[in-house]
Amino acid sequence: MTVTVEQADQEFLDAACLALRAPREGGDPLDALGWWDLLGELADRDARMAALALFRAQGRELATSAALGALMAQPFLAATGHAPGSLVAAINHRSRRRGERLIVIGDVAGRSLLVDRPGQGAGVVDADRVGLRPLEVAGRLALHEVELDPSAWAPTVAESHASPARARGQFLGRLALAWEILGAAEGALALAVAHAATREQFGKPIGTFQAVRHLLAWAKTDCVALESVAVTAARLDEATPPRHDEVVKALAGRNGRRACERALQVLGAIGFTAEHSHHHFHSRVLALDALLGTSAELTHALGGWVRQTRADLAVDAAALLASPQ
Repeated sequence: MTVTVEQADQEFLDAACLALRAPREGGDPLDALGWWDLLGELADRDARMAALALFRAQGRELATSAALGALMAQPFLAATGHAPGSLVAAINHRSRRRGERLIVIGDVAGRSLLVDRPGQGAGVVDADRVGLRPLEVAGRLALHEVELDPSAWAPTVAESHASPARARGQFLGRLALAWEILGAAEGALALAVAHAATREQFGKPIGTFQAVRHLLAWAKTDCVALESVAVTAARLDEATPPRHDEVVKALAGRNGRRACERALQVLGAIGFTAEHSHHHFHSRVLALDALLGTSAELTHALGGWVRQTRADLAVDAAALLASPQ
């Protein structure tokens, strides 16, 4: 079944792109969109689709917000007593060079941080009690490493309650990252399409050459395949098979990289320059792929799990048919 974006979803995506593109003097664009209100309504399919559309818009516009952390913290709100948007989850990230680290994205000023430690539970820390060290990465991502004094953290959500909330938060987080990777890949592809229409060789736009058309078609296919999987997962939500969020995130990392690489081939030398925007889209895809499991890590883990359990990762056709289209 081919899933396409409905008109209402497209309208919210367009509105989100416009809001993120507008000058910041007008305040928080997420406030203008009413996005924070959606966090309390994620059980509703339309609200969930609108909430995830923001991340696709962020990828296209190279915008950054605290939305990912707020989305991942949403399952903990009832246990912590926080209102939607007032709590932002720090992302557990393992660095090969520096070990376990906590990462936050966007401006978390005025919000509390949720620090979740598997096996120990989760605790809330005031943002003014932690240090935030900026991480220099391309892609126009506002990434910070959290410097937390161990004495400032204590579990306020028991592991028995934190475990299901953690699973739900990771599910939502991986879907959101997949949507943002999709948006960034689409941004890179749009640059390549525009370049192919104007750059001339032998008196013709290079977009008329078959080799270039093939590259653009392959990149578009990667984006459409990822869109179909991401939209289906967002619509089905908890009706998806076990570990389906890992499947979506793994596909996003792979397809996002491939789309950017093919777009770069079309752009040629200009795409390698610092002045061109391609490296921002490409770098964002790589940075987002590194969060909550890289494509390589997730694929390896899923392969081992399937070999052991003989599980079927395919989405049940009955669930697709039962889902409102």
